[in-house]
Amino acid sequence: MKPHTVSDPRQQDTIFKPAPTSLFSGFAIAALFTAFLLCGCKEEPDGPEDDLTIGLEGWEISKSTYDFDINPRDMYFVNENIGFVVGYNGVIYKTTDSGTTWRKQNSGTILHLHSVYFIDENVGFVSSNAMSDCLDADCDKGSVLLKTINGGGTWTKTFFPDYIRILSLKFFDPLNGLAIIHKKDIPNSRDEYVATTSDGGSNWNLLDLGIKPYSSSLFFVDNIAFVAGENNQLFKSKDYGRTWQTISTPIESNYDIRNICFYNENIGYVDGITQIYKTIDGGVNWEETNFPFNYFGTFHFSSENEGFNLQPVAVYDGRDFPTFKGSFSYETMDGGITWTKSELMKSLYLGMTCFPRKDLGYGFNFSEFSIIKKKE
Repeated sequence: MKPHTVSDPRQQDTIFKPAPTSLFSGFAIAALFTAFLLCGCKEEPDGPEDDLTIGLEGWEISKSTYDFDINPRDMYFVNENIGFVVGYNGVIYKTTDSGTTWRKQNSGTILHLHSVYFIDENVGFVSSNAMSDCLDADCDKGSVLLKTINGGGTWTKTFFPDYIRILSLKFFDPLNGLAIIHKKDIPNSRDEYVATTSDGGSNWNLLDLGIKPYSSSLFFVDNIAFVAGENNQLFKSKDYGRTWQTISTPIESNYDIRNICFYNENIGYVDGITQIYKTIDGGVNWEETNFPFNYFGTFHFSSENEGFNLQPVAVYDGRDFPTFKGSFSYETMDGGITWTKSELMKSLYLGMTCFPRKDLGYGFNFSEFSIIKKKE
């Protein structure tokens, strides 16, 4: 499949600067309700109003709103300064100053973009859904993979007619990468695969690992890949996904593993719907944790022992949508043995997150951009 250079005058090059605030828009809350409802959260008493800087014991979170139109689906920061966010209708924004300002890029497509990954400041990839209910020239061509070699200045497009969507892009280098690919429905066959590429995304090899992978269950650390899915199965690869080692877990066989978080090759966590399990030897052995939560919110460790989890809270009170209440934070200094829970922090929801360093991360939701810093 031969790519071609994108050039579309319909998408303007515009700079936007976020404005400080701590309030969610009504659109933002409505868009997040479905996810919150599935968590089964109970109503909690109101907590204190948030300042622009929200303090955890070891972290602080500063927030600002942005005033450009995007339905965000994924975010990636190459380093502490340069980041990208992608969303519906072919929208890509780039920042070079840690989110202070954002510049709209010319993607050359109106397809809904779902995943973004950059190897360095110049080489990056963005993938999309397939769309058939639109009049654009890119409709009815399947999913598209966008690639840039100049930091988003121009993009090339490669179409995959048999793919419904390409999710969870991860690349080890400009040629070798992994993704989760949804194929068009074929009777009596599975349509979701872990896929590898060795030519920069021009072609993909669909792997039959015997699982239905979730987009949240593909995880990279130190060039090692982990993937999980239905029926408690977990796999590990050290060779760009060419071969996979099966890792046994104590999770019941009828439960799916939806989230993975590894600090390094040996220390990691998986959620089993009702409990979170920890390994310190790369998955040879697992222990049930005493975490005061049973699913991953924003889950991050800056060292082997120091980490936090932010849990969004919403209540369903008989209306069409539940009401967003804020977030609780849980913080550990001893590798998850004990956790300190905060008061409810109103209006705080990080949404999608990316940590270019162990001590620095960014959050992006439907109305706000957040900076997450480890305290000195």
